[in-house]
Amino acid sequence: MNKVVGYNTFQNSYYNNTVQNKKDTDKTEKTRTSRTADTKKTDKNTPQLSDKAKALLQDLKKKYSNMDFFVAEYETEEEAASYLSRGSKDYSVLIDPEELEHMAEDEDVKNQNLSLLDEAVGKLDELKEDLKETGKEDEVVTLGVSIGKDGKVSYFAELEKAGERQKEFVDKIREDKKEAAKEAAEKAADKGQDKYNYEHSKRTTVYADSTEELLKKITNVNWDEIKEQTSMPMPGGHFDFSI
Repeated sequence: MNKVVGYNTFQNSYYNNTVQNKKDTDKTEKTRTSRTADTKKTDKNTPQLSDKAKALLQDLKKKYSNMDFFVAEYETEEEAASYLSRGSKDYSVLIDPEELEHMAEDEDVKNQNLSLLDEAVGKLDELKEDLKETGKEDEVVTLGVSIGKDGKVSYFAELEKAGERQKEFVDKIREDKKEAAKEAAEKAADKGQDKYNYEHSKRTTVYADSTEELLKKITNVNWDEIKEQTSMPMPGGHFDFSI
């Protein structure tokens, strides 16, 4: 009888250990798979650049100090706009990581793309002057250009039609975004007001393959067809709450 009990105990112990070990192995494998998936997802959003590409990016930031540079993979205009709209300087520039790597490795590709960038910025400067004649310059929040694979250039403009108080706040941000936001918050706090000074506004984004086309799309925006939002202007980005 004791032998039977002893054997059953051994059997149960062996079974429990085997099952538990399998569960632990499966759990470890799932965790490893999950981490791998997360890493792939992170790698897509934050591309791993070579040392040469990183050095080139830093050189570009120094040379074009009035531009915000973003390096990211994107497949649609909306994805490109999500990066470009984060800029707080005169212009935003989005570069595909593969193209940046080509620029870092090939001097001819680098010079070609820098020429395209210089030309694009010159056209955006002209676009700003043209916008003054249309009376639409106050509606433009961000202007940018993207350089995709094989040096394909596209233009971008983020537009906003805001209330009068918000326009004044945006103007302050354009002069000195960080300082303006801080001062506005302090003044609002002193008056016991909401520091973000929410305003109803409308926002939209347009894309084009040329500045001529971009200007046409900007001037042809029909604000009556765009949904109103409640927004607060902040340096380096926007926070929107659709209503």
